[in-house]
Amino acid sequence: MITTVYLVGAGPGDCGLLTLRAKQLLEQADAVIYDALVSPAIMNLCAKSARLIYVGKRAGNHSNTQEEINQIIIETARQTPGGKVVRLKGGDPFVFGRGGEEMAALKAAGLVYEIVPGVTAGISAPAYFGIPVTHRGMSRSVSLITAATQDGNLPDLNWDALARLDGTLVFYMGMRAVPQICRRLIAYGMNANQQAAIISRGTTARQLILTSDLAHFTPDYADYEALSPGLFVVGDVVSFADKYGWSTNQPLAGQKIIVTRSLAQASDLSVLLEEKGAEVVLLPTIEIVPSADLTALSAEIKRIQNYSWLLFTSVNAVEIFFGRLQTEGLDARTLSKCKVGAVGAVTEQCLRHFGIRADFVPTKHTGRDFAHELLQHDPEIRGNQVLIPSSAIAHTEIREILEQSGVQCLQLPVYENRVLTYEQNYLEDLLTGKCDWLTFCSSSAVDNFMHLIRSLGLEHLLHGIKIAVIGHVTAQTLSQYNLNHSAMPANPTLKGLVNEIVSKSH
Repeated sequence: MITTVYLVGAGPGDCGLLTLRAKQLLEQADAVIYDALVSPAIMNLCAKSARLIYVGKRAGNHSNTQEEINQIIIETARQTPGGKVVRLKGGDPFVFGRGGEEMAALKAAGLVYEIVPGVTAGISAPAYFGIPVTHRGMSRSVSLITAATQDGNLPDLNWDALARLDGTLVFYMGMRAVPQICRRLIAYGMNANQQAAIISRGTTARQLILTSDLAHFTPDYADYEALSPGLFVVGDVVSFADKYGWSTNQPLAGQKIIVTRSLAQASDLSVLLEEKGAEVVLLPTIEIVPSADLTALSAEIKRIQNYSWLLFTSVNAVEIFFGRLQTEGLDARTLSKCKVGAVGAVTEQCLRHFGIRADFVPTKHTGRDFAHELLQHDPEIRGNQVLIPSSAIAHTEIREILEQSGVQCLQLPVYENRVLTYEQNYLEDLLTGKCDWLTFCSSSAVDNFMHLIRSLGLEHLLHGIKIAVIGHVTAQTLSQYNLNHSAMPANPTLKGLVNEIVSKSH
């Protein structure tokens, strides 16, 4: 069996700049060998079964030498017969990414490989600040230059030629060397008033730009290492940043927001937040797993015509119910004689993905309100049968109220909420760093998160972090832990939640 190693570019940081080919390979990979510049959002795309091997590698802080990394790739490939091994590198593997060295090592070891280019930071990071690295009448070329050598000194470049180029210079891995670069360029004839810029963490929510002239960046006392990873851009095109910068105008630019939804559901909220410029950190507190035995659900699906109502209290229940419906070779037409209720707008929207328009959505989204409003909406429901697919730990309030009114209810567990845990050091680093918002979209997410935080004695770290909840039920659960929310949308949808966070961030 042939094992293939894929040298894949992860792009400059923004998950949206990952190529379709790279995403496909991450979802299929048996093993992923990744470095320090790959964002957590991209790593969350990896197959759950994949082995994740960290070989963090940054200038000045190498946890593995390049030779060691080469050997790790080769050994991982040999341990994965017939599989797919992804070597995931920030930016493009062939632009100062040592991809050529890794390719040569794979070739020498007789292994099959494929190159998947990525978007390089030297082009994309300036673009996020409105800087075109080439522009007619202003810059006829762009030079991508490494500013670091193996010994950490400035490389022996042709400074005379660089100083006289009619184009844009982009220096990679050179934050520590910025003053030296400026002095060299000026010494070889470049105008000291030439426009230049440091771009730190380009394309991410934490990106920033410092623009000035070469002379401003020359003093030795200036320490720009804290801005790594960064680029140093020199050229007239830097002037575009003042007028044409667009990404820093995003309403949540610079905001770090923790999303606690399950991994299966987190992407929708993450995308909406990232579109507003936020840096999103996924911290799922629960994993949604279909019940091990769904034969009871299959049996009820086959007799669904006996039910007058089918009630959904979560997106998870909708997805698992319709997944089982399809497994049984059926589709939405099976529900033609059964009315469908949804607890809120998010669940209602999920139903529409399966071709179902909810017959009933309560004005308030607690279990008690759901039951009482349904009884008012359909007085004839009394004496009829109602099916409620739910979590194994779901509240029974809806069922109890309906049964007290003469409704025959079957609340059927179709999925489990498994609690996820994290290392204490990871949570401490996350919560003590710049963290602006913590989001909750369900009561179970609040419960699991708080149980985890309390068990590690980290409750004090929540002070100063604003909390956003999607609705009243989640807010009530939060209050049980003596915590208040700073944002809750009037309309309990993901878009409403994001808009409320935007409005409360300014």
